[in-house]
Amino acid sequence: MAAAAGTAAGLWPRSGHAGADPAAPQPVARAFLRRWQALDYAGMYALLTPAQRASLSFAAFRRSYRRDAAIAGVMAVRPSSRLEAFRGRVVATVAARLRRFGWVEQSISLPVALAHGRFHVVWTAALAFPGLVPGERLAVRTLVPRGRGMIRAPGGVILAQGPAEQRSYPQGSAFAVVTGYLRAPATRAARARRVAAGWPAGRTYGQGGLERSLDQVLAGRPGFELLAIAPSGRVDRVLATRPGVAPHNVTTTLRPALQLAATAALGNRYGGVVVLNPATGAVLADAGLGMDVAQPPGSTFKMVTASAALAGGRFSLSSTFPYAHYVVLNGWHLHNFHSEYCGGTLIEAFAVSCNTVFAPLADAIGGRALVATATRYGFNQRPTVRYPAAESTTPPPSALTSDLMAGEAGIGQGGVEATALQMAATAETIGNLGLQRPPHIVLRPAAASDTQSPRRVVPVSVAAGVRSMMEAVVEYGTGTAAALPGVQVAGKTGTSDVGSGPSDAWFAAFVPAIRPRYVVAVLVVGGGVGGVTAAPIARLVMEAALNGG
Repeated sequence: MAAAAGTAAGLWPRSGHAGADPAAPQPVARAFLRRWQALDYAGMYALLTPAQRASLSFAAFRRSYRRDAAIAGVMAVRPSSRLEAFRGRVVATVAARLRRFGWVEQSISLPVALAHGRFHVVWTAALAFPGLVPGERLAVRTLVPRGRGMIRAPGGVILAQGPAEQRSYPQGSAFAVVTGYLRAPATRAARARRVAAGWPAGRTYGQGGLERSLDQVLAGRPGFELLAIAPSGRVDRVLATRPGVAPHNVTTTLRPALQLAATAALGNRYGGVVVLNPATGAVLADAGLGMDVAQPPGSTFKMVTASAALAGGRFSLSSTFPYAHYVVLNGWHLHNFHSEYCGGTLIEAFAVSCNTVFAPLADAIGGRALVATATRYGFNQRPTVRYPAAESTTPPPSALTSDLMAGEAGIGQGGVEATALQMAATAETIGNLGLQRPPHIVLRPAAASDTQSPRRVVPVSVAAGVRSMMEAVVEYGTGTAAALPGVQVAGKTGTSDVGSGPSDAWFAAFVPAIRPRYVVAVLVVGGGVGGVTAAPIARLVMEAALNGG
């Protein structure tokens, strides 16, 4: 634009004021541009020639600017202070900050004319955006990436492949939930959000699982071009470009043989199984709804309660508690699961999952310390995996001020909810002697959430104490069904009441108990007793893992 302006003959002087010196058009041009910077459309309109204001309404004038601002995504306008006056026009550089393109600089040529002894702007619609010439209009072109990346397991095993319109999942139903699937946006609002992000209307995108959480990686991101379109419809020029991002393949941490084994062990039960590598935090298997469903964790939460009790210094493994069938909390009789008579040392009470010990223990610890400990384990935080995992939560300390509410929370009821992933992360932390390696499911391309440094959750002495309790659970307590010949297992059963229906069955464990190689957590919704239903499933998965599955 500036080069074209330079071909005109005859420069005007650059001094003077509009109206005071007919040979000085810069002041009116400067005023017009500054009012544009302030979005003062009425002030801009007032600087047009009287003839134009008689034939062009202010509404139409303002509509031109608002239309082009909407198309280009204009957020701010900043004219340069240097103006070049040529015969019949003033040329300036105008920078516009655009939502998709950042700052874009283009020349603008303002035609000017004398009327009643003053200079005025001779306006055309091309002046609504810098860089246009008369007759041109603005448009944005979306540069859609081609294809879609694959989802793979280590070693190159393909879990999902093909373009969005012909996506296939070669490993079958065992991976269906964790990989997710593709479909067109289901609602008008979802379609609108997708189009607003630049995708063509109707394009398929990830629904659930990794297809959803890694959609921008697998699909790439569209690029954009801001175009000057001639009256004929052809593209005259590209005014600005934002490159897109090409689709990328994703390599997960999943071990296919172990995923198949976990899926087979879960069978047709509604629930989930998660297997972690405690040395890295990698998710080796996620069968069923291991990361998708949060339920009351029942007595598996006693890993947290025991940690808080030992960390507080008031209790030890040898601390003793009265035997009872039930305890009275705020006038409510809280029973052991089968109304059994239990008590004794802390380690004995943990082994047989004695509610009449752990509910009063949680009240003695206090809601603030209990919730703080749970939060360090990963409750009340966004899951670290790049997957649409459900969040595990506890009630706030302010809700745990009564004996009953604190006691129920301490045994994994009363508003506490967890995923199998969270209970696996809790067990992993204990197996690592208080050091948590945040779970992750993506190897490549890596993100910050996949490479978080290990963090200390509880002191080594506290984790070692809880580990001793978990060994007792499998040796002689409620989790003997998870025992394996020749290797020591540390685990915790859970049986949670969820209303009038059958209880949820839980089990979380690591194997071997010393320097563990695998962590397993099992949830069976409506499965009954944790030691009867969930523990045997965990045993099958641990066997498969130790045997190279």
